[in-house]
Amino acid sequence: MREILLDGNQMKTKSEMHDHLVERLHLPYYYGRSLDSLWNVLVKDEDPIKITIINAGAIAKGYDEVLLEMFQDLMKSNPNYIIEF
Repeated sequence: MREILLDGNQMKTKSEMHDHLVERLHLPYYYGRSLDSLWNVLVKDEDPIKITIINAGAIAKGYDEVLLEMFQDLMKSNPNYIIEF
């Protein structure tokens, strides 16, 4: 199982958030730097992955709740994901 740590302190702006997601999740070159694109890439992953999100309160305002909800939905849609906050 791949284990990934996402740190809200590294995602204080929209740009920083996408940079951190690309780096930590090893997103493909065609990732469109949007939450819709993130969903489309991650929901198809077949490898077991555990994602731990720390400092969630520091995530860019306007994206924080949406990103966290997306990860919760991802866990429901793809049983290969374990998400911890």
